[in-house]
Amino acid sequence: MKNQHFNESITSNFIEQVKEYAIFAMDPNGMIATWNEGAERMKGFKQEDVIGKFYGMLFTEEDRANQLPQRELEQAKTHEQFQTEGFRQKKDGSLFWAGITLTPIYDDERQLIGLTKVTRDLSDKRKSEQELTRKHDELVVTNRDLDNFIYTASHDLKAPILNIDGLVHRLQYLFEEKNINDPELKELVAFFQKSVNRFKITIEDLTTISKLQRTIDDESNLERVNVQQVFDDILEDVRFLNDVYSFPCQVQSDFGVKTLNFSRKNFRSILYNLLSNAIKYRSLSSACHIKVSTFIEDDWVVMSVKDNGLGMSQDDQNKLYTMFKRFHDHVDGSGIGLYIVKRIVENAGGKITVSSEKGKGAEFKIYFDRRLAD
Repeated sequence: MKNQHFNESITSNFIEQVKEYAIFAMDPNGMIATWNEGAERMKGFKQEDVIGKFYGMLFTEEDRANQLPQRELEQAKTHEQFQTEGFRQKKDGSLFWAGITLTPIYDDERQLIGLTKVTRDLSDKRKSEQELTRKHDELVVTNRDLDNFIYTASHDLKAPILNIDGLVHRLQYLFEEKNINDPELKELVAFFQKSVNRFKITIEDLTTISKLQRTIDDESNLERVNVQQVFDDILEDVRFLNDVYSFPCQVQSDFGVKTLNFSRKNFRSILYNLLSNAIKYRSLSSACHIKVSTFIEDDWVVMSVKDNGLGMSQDDQNKLYTMFKRFHDHVDGSGIGLYIVKRIVENAGGKITVSSEKGKGAEFKIYFDRRLAD
């Protein structure tokens, strides 16, 4: 009995000293039996206001009309414990957002003798969550508007740039027809043509970006992708990159994971960008070697593209996925390939990493959810 009295005393003192939480006990019918200082501070009721009264007085009028207090009691008795969040009412009638835990109390014979209720004021947490939701919704609208603007702008620019392209071709035709051999004029027209081509590529890139979000979220695009087939198909497409070098890249493959449930178009875009970059940014002073592999690592299917090319500094790595960001000017490129790869991968619940040193090559790793593997 002495130990029991000691334990009850410790428990009672502990409850009284906890002021950040409202803690009180009830009989099995929900009549309030104890009331700590935290409950008084949070709800505004003093002990004499609540002792012996049904705890439903702490709910909103609407919740009482809907029998919510009674339903919570039954849930706690049935499930050993009941946790929820919702509005609760203070003595002055004001509302606050509460996190609530109801726990039944049993005697030695497992007979229900009462319940405890612990309440925490989560108003600040709820306000933060609502603000975060609001900002997210605003960001979604902004992104959608931006996508629409990019699509409209790129579409409206196509006609005039095509007209300029046609005029440049007309000039080149006239030079040939009239046998004009002025080197300076020919060089000027070549600059025009190069600028027009660059403009056309930029417009296509903008169109690709505007369409990207519409396609990467479409789960209906999922299909059984044969990694080897996609790899072989890409090798055919990038052959022209190898042709410009005296010693083409040696590309090896080791596909431990052979199939993946993914959008074939998006998977091809990922691998094409990584493989073509490895070829374009090869070292000019040593033989080019690239290895593409897939394997299981913890909860991920990993696709690695490793090369011995130019590599990059840590500072460049920090800017790697920025749209239109390029670090080398000796090869053609728009600077959106890795940006697109990152968006596709992250929208599919994966991630991309890079390990590189300047002059020592790079290894890109794409992490897919392991559940996407067959």
